[in-house]
Amino acid sequence: MGLGQYWRGMAVCAMLLGVYVAVILVLQTETARRSTAPPWYSWLRLPPTRTRWQSVLLALPAVAFAGWAGVVRRLIARPVPQPLVLLLAFVFVLAINVTTAMMDGSPKAIWKPFDWPGSEYFSDVPAVRGVGQFLHGYVQNLYQYSLHARTHPPGAVLVLYLVARVLGPGIGKAAWSAVFITATGVAPFYLLVRRLAGRHTASIALALYAAAPSLVLFGATSMDGVFLVAMLWSTYFLHRSIVQPGMGNSIVAGIVLAVSLMLSYVTVCIGVMMFIYAILELAPSPKRIGPIAASFAICAMVIVLCLAILYRLTGFNFLTCLRASRFYDHYAMKTFSVSLLRYVDISFSNLIAFLIGVGFPVLVLWWKQTIHSHVARTPADRFNLAGMASVLIFSFARLFTHETERIWLFFVPVGLLAAASWIARAGSMERRLLEWAMALTFMQTWLMQLLLFTIW
Repeated sequence: MGLGQYWRGMAVCAMLLGVYVAVILVLQTETARRSTAPPWYSWLRLPPTRTRWQSVLLALPAVAFAGWAGVVRRLIARPVPQPLVLLLAFVFVLAINVTTAMMDGSPKAIWKPFDWPGSEYFSDVPAVRGVGQFLHGYVQNLYQYSLHARTHPPGAVLVLYLVARVLGPGIGKAAWSAVFITATGVAPFYLLVRRLAGRHTASIALALYAAAPSLVLFGATSMDGVFLVAMLWSTYFLHRSIVQPGMGNSIVAGIVLAVSLMLSYVTVCIGVMMFIYAILELAPSPKRIGPIAASFAICAMVIVLCLAILYRLTGFNFLTCLRASRFYDHYAMKTFSVSLLRYVDISFSNLIAFLIGVGFPVLVLWWKQTIHSHVARTPADRFNLAGMASVLIFSFARLFTHETERIWLFFVPVGLLAAASWIARAGSMERRLLEWAMALTFMQTWLMQLLLFTIW
């Protein structure tokens, strides 16, 4: 792919988005009415008058990104020890996420999104007088908690409670802990891509990871970043249990998935995606069906066992909690029943909001790689197809109602892997294509942070 073809792909993406937004504005669909920047749950804003200090904050993300771009050149040019790769990625992802959030005017922008009494998990931490006590009464007291706690398992509140026990109380400590945990997501992401596509492609994917709009915009302002880390580790260990079936890998995968389920119900999406991936893995070698099926069975039994032990120790019933959260979500979003028009509106909003969060520059390359890999030749191809299929399934499955740009952070790595695979095949154009993709993706992220108020 030449740069001219790449630019044309970007233009097509922008045109299609413009047509979509125009249609929903003309029809005045729910997606169009609920924000001024549909399909994202956000509001357009004019850049406010800023002090000299606040104007300097606008430049800090670019400085952090420039430093990361310099590091990436070295990572791509020659092998670098894996611990150093992960350390550098952690530092620069943290720097880019934090400085981008601070564009809103001051360092307070880091913890302000956590300080929404009645909406955010932090306001429920005082209700935890003990882990066992909190879990025992969680379902019974669900509707007394914050909006997000009502639609999630108790894991997020418990994470913030444990942070308060270790570091002391205070919203600043809670927010910064979430920011640091989120940045560690580079480790499972890199390890997963390296297993699927090799060191070189993993380095390219890591370069894009640091600039992806959804990962950056919500990386320092949302507990969804913490959930992302758990789900990336779930994906990594579940992949290991598929390609290297065995009791040990399956048990570890089951434990990690159980922990992830306690943080977010959407961990189920990981299971579906990796189940599709396992089916695609069986296509060239159907004789492996026995070990892979056994691996999934062991993993499922470990999850059930973990939740059963939790129920025995604390009385917390995960399935009852899921039903209560699902009922409240239907009640809050008024989705007990929906018309055909609303179903279509929500479904396409789910898909398009997610794709915008991946980044248009990455999206063009993802599309090219998907066309190229429709006949799955490599593990990376099969993972991409499984991810694409899962995104489409859950976009139209009536399980989600808007805000997928934030809720589906765990699907973004699928697009990054595909884009990195395409760049790695570009030969002499590889470096230029990567630099343009990184720069344009970061530019989209920076402009969205400047012009959109995304709540979280």
